[in-house]
Amino acid sequence: MLINCPISTVYGISLKKQYVFRLNLNQYRNTHYRVLSQSKLSYKHDLIKLNPGLLTTKFIRPVHLTFTLYKPSKRKIDRANVCSIVEKYVCDVLTDLNCWEDDNDEYVLSTTYKTGGVDKVNPRVEMLITEEVDELPEPECLGMDLAKGK
Repeated sequence: MLINCPISTVYGISLKKQYVFRLNLNQYRNTHYRVLSQSKLSYKHDLIKLNPGLLTTKFIRPVHLTFTLYKPSKRKIDRANVCSIVEKYVCDVLTDLNCWEDDNDEYVLSTTYKTGGVDKVNPRVEMLITEEVDELPEPECLGMDLAKGK
């Protein structure tokens, strides 16, 4: 499943007092916990608006996550600064929506960050969720002896 994730959200208590919260580790670590709480609620609404299918999605098996960052410009960027906070926010939203039981390492088996290029019009992170597949059983050789070829 592919989820389009914004890299910023607007929060505030009134239309006159609106703030932009850019999802990156530098801003996240320096922000007051009340602001973080407001930004998470705002981000949840933004994410559901962009991806309405999340309301009916349920992952049964453990998953692998791949985050692809589409930058707003050609400037160098620390991809993990952005993708790590987007991962935190999106995984918390998916847990709140009961898309999976939890976002711990028992259910999220791996995470990968990639750069997808420049998109000046719609900078974003695309999150690809792939469910773990059961390993196929070893095929039986139907009584053939592989060493002899018979």
